[in-house]
Amino acid sequence: MTLKGSYMFLGLGLTLSGVLLTLVSYIIIGSVPLTALGISAIILGAVASALGREQPKIPPELSAILLRSGLENTSAIIEELGLRSKAIYLPSSMTDGRQVALIPLHLNPEPPRLENHLLRRVIVKYGQNPRDFGLLVTTPGSHVAEMLEPKPGPTLGELEAALSSILTGITGLADSVRVAINGDKVAVEAVNPHFKQEDFWVYEVLGSPLASVVASITAEVLERPVMITAERHGKGKSLIELDVLGEKA
Repeated sequence: MTLKGSYMFLGLGLTLSGVLLTLVSYIIIGSVPLTALGISAIILGAVASALGREQPKIPPELSAILLRSGLENTSAIIEELGLRSKAIYLPSSMTDGRQVALIPLHLNPEPPRLENHLLRRVIVKYGQNPRDFGLLVTTPGSHVAEMLEPKPGPTLGELEAALSSILTGITGLADSVRVAINGDKVAVEAVNPHFKQEDFWVYEVLGSPLASVVASITAEVLERPVMITAERHGKGKSLIELDVLGEKA
């Protein structure tokens, strides 16, 4: 039996048992405590049924397979092109409404200066220099950033609340999140991250899936480009450091 079916079966059993216990206790026995117990069983049955209906249509195992396949394909393309530049995570306000990352085709010692808006294409020109071309790619964090409704404001508290909601609630990637901002530097600590750290070439450019989600959310909340500068994964926590670039779009 699937997890969804188990919840539905449990919910039905608790509801029927609760109804029966409530009727017998109230009408026949006249016991208030047993009547309350029956009503509690009905409530628990309703909760279990709701959980069964809300189970994701795609199993977590299949989601992990799809993510791994996408990362392997993206990694192969980036490796084949020999790209080593750190990706710049862009807010949706700088594209056509979709959160994406820009990978410069040429390695530069300084982060690129970006125009306010970029066309949603695979290869884009992002600056005035003839070499200012890059790839626009979706990332593991691109679709997650779309879950920010309504979009929070650009403050430390709201950024931490948004990251906590996404990482600990919606995606379950960590148990808790702490955020620190110092000027244009952002440090995010994820406690007990729930993901398997693997070795893909694409991680050198886009960062790990956890870092990608953090960078995407940060760019979207602050409405400024963001670059992952460092990742440190230790026992029980991951530390992700970001640079916030440019001006607010």
